[in-house]
Amino acid sequence: MSKELERFRRLAKAWARMEGGTAVIYKKEDGSYGFASISDEIEKPIIDIITPY
Repeated sequence: MSKELERFRRLAKAWARMEGGTAVIYKKEDGSYGFASISDEIEKPIIDIITPY
């Protein structure tokens, strides 16, 4: 697992806990990662789903 992906997992977990929601980590076309609320419509490959628990 890449260090960048692990960093996004930590950020998404912190966001999910603060917001009390579920986040998804997705992969961008350039190979980098991003995260968003699971309620957002994402048209990119989803890598992981992060819960606040």
